[in-house]
Amino acid sequence: MLRPLMAGHARRAQALLAHPASRQLIRYIIAGLLVTWFAATIYSVLVSRHISPYLANVGSTAGGLLAGYTIHSRWSFKDGRKDSETFQLGRFLAASGVAFGINTFWIWLTVKQFGLSSYAPVPLMMAATPILSFLLNRYWVFKAH
Repeated sequence: MLRPLMAGHARRAQALLAHPASRQLIRYIIAGLLVTWFAATIYSVLVSRHISPYLANVGSTAGGLLAGYTIHSRWSFKDGRKDSETFQLGRFLAASGVAFGINTFWIWLTVKQFGLSSYAPVPLMMAATPILSFLLNRYWVFKAH
């Protein structure tokens, strides 16, 4: 009874992985989780040292940018456009600027408006912001030809 069910799931998984966009999404999720964890760790360490949440956001964004561009350009979106490194980096920085703005909004909303802990925006930074970042990276920064 389980064998046909498992075979059906295996066929669906194979069909899903046959699409380059699916493989790209899986790589992005893995890399993105690592980069997001890295940036959130930087933010948390800085906040624990009584650094302003806004300055901690700048520090975590800088660390995330360095790690993110390196891993996404060379692994997550390795099959994407092959523009000049400068052009691609410029687009990546612009897309990251949008993500930085969103994370700054989360800080403003949770810490300043709701009076919550400086750690309150971290779940939003780790869950909501990466969705928009993937879309920008997939369809604009590293767009496949």
